[in-house]
Amino acid sequence: MKVAVVGGGITGLVAAYEAASRGASVELYEAGPRLGGKLLTSAFCGRLVDEGPDAFLARVPHAVALCRELGLGDELVAPAAGRAYVWTRGALRPLPEGLVLGVPTDLAAVARSGILSGRGLARASLDLVLPRSRFGDDPSVAEVVTARFGREASERLVEPLVGGIHAGRTDQLSVASVAPQLAGAVAKSRSLLLGLRGVTPSLDGPVFLAPRGGMQQLVDRLVERVHELGVDVRLNSPLSTLPVADRVVLAVPAPVAGRLLGSAPLLEIAHASVVLVTLAYSDVDLPEGSGFLVPRVDGWLMTACSFGSQKWPHWGGPGTAVLRLSAGRAGDNRAMAMSDAEVVAALRAELAESIGVRAEPVEVRVSRWVDGFPQYAPGHAARVAAIRAALARDLPHVRIAGSPVDGVGIPACIASARTAAAV
Repeated sequence: MKVAVVGGGITGLVAAYEAASRGASVELYEAGPRLGGKLLTSAFCGRLVDEGPDAFLARVPHAVALCRELGLGDELVAPAAGRAYVWTRGALRPLPEGLVLGVPTDLAAVARSGILSGRGLARASLDLVLPRSRFGDDPSVAEVVTARFGREASERLVEPLVGGIHAGRTDQLSVASVAPQLAGAVAKSRSLLLGLRGVTPSLDGPVFLAPRGGMQQLVDRLVERVHELGVDVRLNSPLSTLPVADRVVLAVPAPVAGRLLGSAPLLEIAHASVVLVTLAYSDVDLPEGSGFLVPRVDGWLMTACSFGSQKWPHWGGPGTAVLRLSAGRAGDNRAMAMSDAEVVAALRAELAESIGVRAEPVEVRVSRWVDGFPQYAPGHAARVAAIRAALARDLPHVRIAGSPVDGVGIPACIASARTAAAV
């Protein structure tokens, strides 16, 4: 069987590897000059530091299994610093324990954090006594959380976590597609808080893992294997029509797949862009922990700050701190409209206000991920099902895979790729 894979990110690489491992003759088309997509690790301040995702979920098996399959199992390391914060209401405040995607299961812990005002905390506590809420087929995350806990909890607890993961707005994200735990809890329980207590994740084992050499190590190993398996890799090869093959796997952003297929529903899937600024400092004091999030309601350019060298000690050296600052989300393109110098200056000003770091960085890097985050609007699952039904009817040899349809995390992309490429 001849298989054509369009797109050389993690989804396309895994699809090519899977199909070739099963004996297919595989061609891989990548529009750009390199493979790996958003998985990119490069030298920074004398160390290897990721420019995109720096870890994957360890409790979803697909990425861990692939790393072990590729001989990278002994290279996997967990973050060293786990405590995280939210910058809101003018202060750095610890994320309370017992959150499920930002939704509280312990109101006392939320009170101690100071993230909510007294009025916001009182409103959140009404979840325990309010009658069951009724929603449509696929409400937004914010619709569900606001109905149970109030607007303040939705904006200052859930928005920075769920919105941050997807670079989106929780009032425009499908609860079924991005927060199925919440959808399940609100369906079975009158109180969302009580319904979530049974789904609080186990603390056994690390939540996140990554190859010691960065996510590029996974890409490089996959590239080695696809070449060993005889995959015909064609870089700098954008396509205007579908390639001829017994099976075609489209592992590209939704607009690209939409244009190749003439599919209006795929073209309607929106994307958000993010700018990631990496800064290195000498002899600065950082709060203990892994970093902090910034709610959209506070109006900052920054959406998150990762204390990278505390999270991953191999990123920094003695006396060197590495930070990664994120900006940009759905509906907020300020960072993309700025020059690199403007973005760095604006984020450094917010860094000084939040944690007091005012020193000049010894090294700066700006990474721009244009349309890197597909947005799962309410009705996303039904939309994807309709797209796949149309393909099964009209182009049964074509599969779509990856973050525009099956989940934005690395494990989800790997699982999607393997399903699409099975021959």
